[in-house]
Amino acid sequence: MVWLYLLALIVLGGIVLLLMGRWSGPKPVEEDPPAGGASDVDELIERARADGLTAEDLDEVRFDSAVRGYRMDQVDALLDTLADQLRDEGVRR
Repeated sequence: MVWLYLLALIVLGGIVLLLMGRWSGPKPVEEDPPAGGASDVDELIERARADGLTAEDLDEVRFDSAVRGYRMDQVDALLDTLADQLRDEGVRR
C-alpha cells in the first residue's frame, strides 16, 4: 500500500516539474483607464505636443496609481513625448 503513495508522489512531482519548465506564469494584468476620462497626464501630453513642456510641467505631473505602482502606459507616453521634444530641439540647433 505504501508503494501506491510513493508512486502517486513521484507522478505528481513529475507533473509539477513539467509545468514549471513550460509554464511562464499568468498574463500580466492590464490596467484600466481612469473612470473620469482623460487624466492629468493625458492633458499634459497633448499640451506638450502643441507647445512643448517646461520644467514646471514636470514638477507638477502626477501619475495615477495602479495595482503595481504607476500606470505604465502613462509613464511610457510621457517619456515618448519628452524624447520626441528633445529630438526636435536637437534638430533645430
